[in-house]
Amino acid sequence: MNRKIIISVFALVLMLCFAACAQAKPDTILEKNLEASYAHESETLKIDIEQWHYAYKKHDLRFFVAHIYVNDPSQLKAAFAGEEYNKTYVEATSDIAARHDAVIAINGDYYNYKDDTGLIIRNGVLYRDKKGGRDHLLVMNDGSFEVIYRSDYVQGAGEEQLSRGVVQSFFFGPALVDNGEAVEIYKKYIINTTDETREPRSAIGWAGGNHYIFVVADGRRNGWSEKGMTLQELQQVFLEEGAQVAYNLDGGGSASLYFEGARINQSSGTRERSVSDIVYIAK
Repeated sequence: MNRKIIISVFALVLMLCFAACAQAKPDTILEKNLEASYAHESETLKIDIEQWHYAYKKHDLRFFVAHIYVNDPSQLKAAFAGEEYNKTYVEATSDIAARHDAVIAINGDYYNYKDDTGLIIRNGVLYRDKKGGRDHLLVMNDGSFEVIYRSDYVQGAGEEQLSRGVVQSFFFGPALVDNGEAVEIYKKYIINTTDETREPRSAIGWAGGNHYIFVVADGRRNGWSEKGMTLQELQQVFLEEGAQVAYNLDGGGSASLYFEGARINQSSGTRERSVSDIVYIAK
C-alpha cells in the first residue's frame, strides 16, 4: 500500500471518528433510586416531594420533584427581593420565602439579571412591558398556565393580558411542555440548550386543575450531583409526571428549593445565591 493510500485511509478513519463523536448520545442512566421524600398536608394544601438519584457512568444526578395541590389557585404567588420591583435588589430564596411564611418556594426568573426586557406581571400588577426575545409563561387567575412563544410576543399588550386574567408572567424559559406534549427546544437561546449541557435547574409546571409541579435539580457539587440536568431530561421528567405545561426558570447557582422553613436542596456554591424573586405557595 503506497503512502497516499495510507494517508487517505487514515483521514477517512479520523472523519468517521469525528462523525461518531458528533452523533454521540448523552449518558445512559444506569440506576434510578428514590432517596427521600417530604410531605405537607393541611386543610388548604397538600405537597409531596420526592428526591431522586440517577447514576450514570461518569457522574451522579440528584433532583427533587414536588407535586403541589392547592385549594385556591391564588395560593401560587410570587415575591420580590426587598419587597419591590427593583433592578438591584437581591436576596436568598430562603430569606424571601421565610418572610412570606411560604410552605414551599423556588427561585424565580431573575427578572433583573441580564436585561430590562419582556413582560413582567406579578400578583396581578404590571411592572414591565418591553420587547423581548424569549418565551413567556403566563399564570391565569384560574390557576392555569399559558405559554407565549418568543415569536408570538407582542410588546405593549400588558394591560390586555391583565384584562384577560393574567396574575403572573415569567420571562426566562424556554418552554418545555405545552398541551401535554414536548416542545421543540430552541437550538439558540439565552442559555445553552444542547442535550449534553448539564446544569442545576429550576422549573415549574401545571398538571391541570389546582395541581402544580416544581422540579429542582442540583449540580456542580462533587460527590452529590456533579453536573446537573439537561433541558431535555428536565422536559422528560415533566412529561412523566403529567404536566400539561412546563417552563424553565433561572438555574445554575440560583436553583433553590425551600420547604417548611429550610432549603432542602444543595446549592452549587458555598452558600445560597441571592436572587431577585421567588415563586412560592402560601398556606
